[in-house]
Amino acid sequence: MSGMAGPRGVAGPEATRFTYRPVPPYVFTRHLERFTVPGEPSPGLFSGGAYRVLLRVPGVGYVAAEAVFRGEPWSPRVEAALWAPGGGAAEAAAEALMQHLRVYVDYNEFLRRLEPWPRLRRLAERYAGLRPGRCLGVYEALVDAVVKQRVALRSALRVQARLVERYGLCLERGGHVFCSYPVPERLASASIEELRSLGLTRLKAEALRGIAAAELEGRLPSPGEVARDPWGVAEELTRLRGVGRWTAGLAAAMVHPFFPLGPFSDLAVRRGLAAVLGSEPGPGEVRRLVSGLGDYAGLLLYLAAYDYEESKRARR
Repeated sequence: MSGMAGPRGVAGPEATRFTYRPVPPYVFTRHLERFTVPGEPSPGLFSGGAYRVLLRVPGVGYVAAEAVFRGEPWSPRVEAALWAPGGGAAEAAAEALMQHLRVYVDYNEFLRRLEPWPRLRRLAERYAGLRPGRCLGVYEALVDAVVKQRVALRSALRVQARLVERYGLCLERGGHVFCSYPVPERLASASIEELRSLGLTRLKAEALRGIAAAELEGRLPSPGEVARDPWGVAEELTRLRGVGRWTAGLAAAMVHPFFPLGPFSDLAVRRGLAAVLGSEPGPGEVRRLVSGLGDYAGLLLYLAAYDYEESKRARR
């Protein structure tokens, strides 16, 4: 993995350390085990119980963040270290890391909302506390979602690792390497052939360059806009080349502080729900099924897909 010189303001040399205790149940390591590949930055690296990533924190810059998870799910604590620029940046960076780890999501409220559907509640209880990470910006979420279009997860993660190594920032702090998503300036200037050499299709390469250009030109919605109108943002994102409804819905779900939407048409979601309910629902049926869950609808979709992939792995 190559180290890259970063822009001014990238992670300071001294670490700020703190411990946060999420409300139980809380589980994040199972998500990291599924969505990272050992030794390959996607952009996060997870090994030995420690998660390390270079976050692009609004108003701060790039911050090297480390999180070690203890006591999941019933006595959870997150032991964090941040290498942030000076001044008051550490507090903002700490908040960004907690948002990224979704420590504020109340899993007990999710279980309460599932009470009318005992089968679905049992699914949620099976993975008590599990939740996906949150992207801090629409740009990062779109890059992630485009790479994962129509390809096996492990293959997508390896392609993403190549993108990170070629176009992201990777630096060392505290004896460990931290990496970011591809920097927009670098991704926008990449040639289509360069991107295809990393394992991307032409359409995905063109989509990623267009997304990077939109970010540089200030045309992508802010996280605040996603929080206020996730459905409207998802519709807006489909105007970008190579971004369909699946990609747009997934990207908006990854940025929203909760889970009001998700990839309703996703095959793994539908098959996961079919295993729980006894028959496979179509995309419209999925939307109707989760309509009563409000901000937790997408969390159910995530768990259904997670459970489906777990059952596939168990059969191998």
